[in-house]
Amino acid sequence: MKAAFLYNFTRLVTWPNLGKTASPLEICVYGADPFGGLLDPIRGRQSQGRNLTLRYSDVTSDLSGCDVLYIDQSLTRGLQSLLDLANERNILTVSDLPDFARKGGMIGYVKQGNVIRFEINLKAADEAGLIINSRLLELAVEVMR
Repeated sequence: MKAAFLYNFTRLVTWPNLGKTASPLEICVYGADPFGGLLDPIRGRQSQGRNLTLRYSDVTSDLSGCDVLYIDQSLTRGLQSLLDLANERNILTVSDLPDFARKGGMIGYVKQGNVIRFEINLKAADEAGLIINSRLLELAVEVMR
C-alpha cells in the first residue's frame, strides 16, 4: 500500500520546475529499503509526462536530482537537517517515521487499525514550493496548515 501511495503522490503533487524540464521524475529511497522490490514496477512508468526512476541511497550527497524522498524509519538522526536540505531542493518528503508530518516532513504514513493512511504537512510543502492537489488533501486523515 505504501508503494502504491508513493506512486500516486507523484501524480498529485506539482513541482515548481515541472514545466521547465522533461527530465525523469526521480523517487529516492533514503536508508534501508522497506519496499522489498514493490517499487520496481513503477520504474519507467510515467507521471505528469515524466518517466519515473528509482534510486536507493544512504548518503545525503546522493540526493541531488531527487523529486520524491522516502526516508526510512531507521534514519532518525539528523532528520531536521535532511528535511531542511529537501526543502531547499523542492523535494517531496515521505516517511513512516512516527509524527513525521508534525516534525516538518510533508507526507507521513500513519496506521489506523490495519489500514495505512497518511497525514500531510501543507505548510512544509508550501515552503518547498510544492503544490498538493486538493484530491490528495481530501484523502489525508489530517492536514496541518
